[in-house]
Amino acid sequence: MKRAIRDSIPSSFDYIIVGAGATGCVLANRLSQNPNCRVLLIEAGSRDRASEIHQPGGLFSLWGSELDWQHSTEPQAGLGGRSILLSQGKVLGGSSSINAMIYTRGHRRDFDHWKRLGNEGWGYDEVLPYFLRSENFLGQPSQYHGIGGELTVQTCPTPRKLPRPLPNPAAPLAMAPIGISMVPNKSAAQVCIRLQ
Repeated sequence: MKRAIRDSIPSSFDYIIVGAGATGCVLANRLSQNPNCRVLLIEAGSRDRASEIHQPGGLFSLWGSELDWQHSTEPQAGLGGRSILLSQGKVLGGSSSINAMIYTRGHRRDFDHWKRLGNEGWGYDEVLPYFLRSENFLGQPSQYHGIGGELTVQTCPTPRKLPRPLPNPAAPLAMAPIGISMVPNKSAAQVCIRLQ
């Protein structure tokens, strides 16, 4: 680190946030809006310069790369002793940078279950306002999408020519015969596919 930069860093902080994923960045941004707060945001990974981060099909080359912590489950008996890769981003933007540019929230039932377990304030109706506040949805306003937040979210735009083909561009066509189709995300459950 260059001396001038090192010398300008305070020796103490009011808040230290570990992980510059979507949540860490939003939190650091909000806390640093108070000029009296000293906020340190720490990220183990590099900047998000890899071109694969900025195109949905790039996820296949990001998982298991140096931009992924490469965690995996313990061997699972129900999977014949196999382990499953749990990709977690080791890059500015965290897992949001290696997940095909997909934005998702937890399911209402999960949040409500956590609340029933005694975690007050974690029910879906309690956390939804925080999701809405962080979101800048580029579409029609609704009770499930916020505008003006730090995280820009949009439905999939009109497809355009990709610099290289997706690994299996026929996947949506292959899903149709088994009753899976894409539908607009307009529900509280945040479901984006339909099983018929």
